[in-house]
Amino acid sequence: MARTIGTDFSTQLASTAVNPFFAVEFLYPQPLRVWTGTTEFIIDSQTYLGLGNLISIDQVGETAETKANGMKVTCGGLDTNVLANSLNDTQQGILVNIKFGVLTTTDNALTVVDTSYTLFSGYVDTVAIDEQGDSSTIQFSIESKLIALETPLDFRYTDQDQKFFFPNDRGLEFVDDLQDKNVVWGGNGS
Repeated sequence: MARTIGTDFSTQLASTAVNPFFAVEFLYPQPLRVWTGTTEFIIDSQTYLGLGNLISIDQVGETAETKANGMKVTCGGLDTNVLANSLNDTQQGILVNIKFGVLTTTDNALTVVDTSYTLFSGYVDTVAIDEQGDSSTIQFSIESKLIALETPLDFRYTDQDQKFFFPNDRGLEFVDDLQDKNVVWGGNGS
């Protein structure tokens, strides 16, 4: 998918001193937001917890065909309190946004150039946890939003289902009568 980026962002990427970052947002009822920096940081008006190099993100794959590509995000060195809060809410179907951005390299302040860009958006599929003493590692398998295309529809083209969505619609009222109807096409009609 083609993405447009701002000129400041493009200039920063092309420079010899680049300071990129990734940010991951798990939209639980109590959201968990982490980024590849070492301190708390505000990105798009939200506070992200710095995990530094303790966060690992698989390569984001794109294809020319309409296909649901998944990926994995691993968070290591999490405090047991953060782990407990996220485990209470961990379930399939939680929305996850993975963002990429660039920080300015001209001063010591942490400032995002232009805006961060959403690289991947999907839903939590499975969660694997590895606890070791005071810290833990969590690996999230995330499925693309396109996975919804593979989910079968739970309705049929019947009068009852049509009336569920559109109570006054009578367009499928005679579908049941057509089930055993003998229809002759062409010929003399006998």
